Amino acid sequence: MNTKMKKGMILTLFVAFFTMMFASNKTAIDYYESGDLEKAKSLFLAAPSLDAMDYYYLGQIFLREKNTGEATKSFNKGLQADPTNLYNSVGLAAIQMATDQKGADKALKSISKNKLYKKNPQMQVAIAEAYARNNNVEKMQSYLAKAKKADKKSALPYILEGNLLMEQGNGNEAAVQFENARYFNPNSKIALVKLAQLYVGTKRQIAFDYLDRATAIDPNYEYGWKTQADLRREVGFYPEAKAAFEKYLSLVKPTPQDQQIYGQILYFAEDYDAAMDALAKAPVNTVTNRLKMYSRYNQQQFEEALPLAKTLVETAPKAELIFQDYAYFADMLNKTKDYINAAKYLEQAYLLDTTRTSTITDIARAYDRAKEYPKAIEYYTKAIEVNPEHTMADIYQLATAYYSAGTDTVATPDAQKRTECLTKASETYGEMATLFPDHYLGLFSQARVNSAMDPETKGRAKPYYEKVLPLLMKTPDERKKEILEVYQYMGIYYLKRDDYSKSRSYWLKVQELDPKNAIAKQVITSIDAARKR
Repeated sequence: MNTKMKKGMILTLFVAFFTMMFASNKTAIDYYESGDLEKAKSLFLAAPSLDAMDYYYLGQIFLREKNTGEATKSFNKGLQADPTNLYNSVGLAAIQMATDQKGADKALKSISKNKLYKKNPQMQVAIAEAYARNNNVEKMQSYLAKAKKADKKSALPYILEGNLLMEQGNGNEAAVQFENARYFNPNSKIALVKLAQLYVGTKRQIAFDYLDRATAIDPNYEYGWKTQADLRREVGFYPEAKAAFEKYLSLVKPTPQDQQIYGQILYFAEDYDAAMDALAKAPVNTVTNRLKMYSRYNQQQFEEALPLAKTLVETAPKAELIFQDYAYFADMLNKTKDYINAAKYLEQAYLLDTTRTSTITDIARAYDRAKEYPKAIEYYTKAIEVNPEHTMADIYQLATAYYSAGTDTVATPDAQKRTECLTKASETYGEMATLFPDHYLGLFSQARVNSAMDPETKGRAKPYYEKVLPLLMKTPDERKKEILEVYQYMGIYYLKRDDYSKSRSYWLKVQELDPKNAIAKQVITSIDAARKR
């Protein structure tokens, strides 16, 4: 071989190597090698120009999408851009396997033995992948062995094996291969990122250490910073996710989708004003509308949050709404005393998550405040039924709803219905008194209900007031108001029965507890005057 030919071969080798190592779209290739084919494809297609290696990777993406027509076009363009770069020939051979296995084998064998690529592990791995995508495991293993022989310190064959195992769902074996890749090449960014993705659920600190190492190797590793942010966000490390995503944003021209992710991270990092700024640049959808509302809600800026909540629940597809969407809206409606709508949205929330049984009580309370007593009673009853360990408060709320319905002439204009409600209130308070005999509230409330049913004070409430008095006297300082009510009722009861002596004794007790009580003073004076006459 003469000197001129040698120089030509050296130049050809240099050009091929330079093209392979310095493809124009490094970031797109990073995404491709990391497995984010969708992002890689968008970057390649948006690039102002592509070189031979770019066309090869783009063709590979089309092949993975089963789009052999576009793959063929891409590989041919790659060969036109650089006929000496045979990676695109590998891509065409991979397509040829479907119709001409022998021809494809011959072409790939020739490329493998080409002086330019014989000792190039990347090419041997590319051929191995062509066979892997055509389900020829034997040939794949054969070329992986050649890759390992070509360069014993190359990580590439192990990365391909790891990727294939990940695609099969075999994470443990994939991790072994990526660890092998890292062993042979400690600076393999792809191996480090893949291991981080596999380890984040079980070996979290190791995963984060690997991510830190990948971005230390290449501070402009866009995919590495984005993965840092994604994985830290997934496990709730929001300040760290924020820092990583901001580094990622500094390397790219942020898209609206990037702003949405950034807004999510900022929201969970509780940086609500910054989240609102990011979300304003994000697409308008259920997630961004939700986060805007939640941000203002958490800041207790309800005047801003309320219309955002209304927009969310009225515009989002029902299938995309979650329990908290309705619950937050209902809470704000309660705060503005729009109880009827609060109840209705709480009903929607409960339908989405019936395990949250406390919501039933919240619905009942909202209907209660709206004076929709039949609905309140329905939900208070249901709250007791679904909770075998219901409390005294649950029974009390139900009984009080009956009592309110029975005494509210506007909400319950029918007199017979009011009587029925008061009867149910008395029965329910009675159940409460039976279940909690040491507590005064059941008996005392039962006395009040019966007093309401007996406006002439003929004595319907008397047995209950008499029975509850000993319970009240156990803590007279705390129950002074209730004790006064008992004495006043008894004073009126005996006064109406013309038993002035007993009536006077009770009014004296009232006066003893409340010296300024005008009614007690007036009744005692009247009784004493009558006696003198």
